[in-house]
Amino acid sequence: MANYLSISDILVSNEKVTCKFLHDLPKMGYLDPSCPEEDLKEGTTTDIPLWLAESLSSRRPPLVSVDLPKIFKETYREIFNADACTVDLHKLNQHFYELGCYVAKYDIKGEVAKTLINTFRQRFRMILSASVSTDSMTALQPLSASERDRTATAMNTEKALSGWLKRGDCPLTTANMVANHRKRKRAEMEML
Repeated sequence: MANYLSISDILVSNEKVTCKFLHDLPKMGYLDPSCPEEDLKEGTTTDIPLWLAESLSSRRPPLVSVDLPKIFKETYREIFNADACTVDLHKLNQHFYELGCYVAKYDIKGEVAKTLINTFRQRFRMILSASVSTDSMTALQPLSASERDRTATAMNTEKALSGWLKRGDCPLTTANMVANHRKRKRAEMEML
């Protein structure tokens, strides 16, 4: 899932998530800025980057338990399920879908994955209208980074299609193979 050379993936994996340490970690007190000691004690809760949280939670036994970010907790999920089009994902989290894919594995109930799918389904019409909008700045404002990428791709495709249709120098015609097939079918039907 991770893409080593992707700037957006690097930004997503640097998002801070709240973690609770399950064991004492010697000489790791610097991970918690409020810790006056050199060692990190069991039960300490602190925010660490997602890439570090993944590596610490994937160990056997896991060293941390990862909490879901605020935007994927129950209150925000209710908002997204009610009407996701009213939420400004750009202000909330620019990489909403990518972060959701990363943290979905820490959601035992699987609600994050359902929320991501429902949110995109609800916002698809808004993305589609933004791709054909003449006032693109206001239409793009509430979209996340991945939604903006899809909108830009749709805009380019729409422009290319419009240009091709206006050009008109190569009208669509029936392929010879299809025309010959129709003639043969007609001849067979007349024989019967």
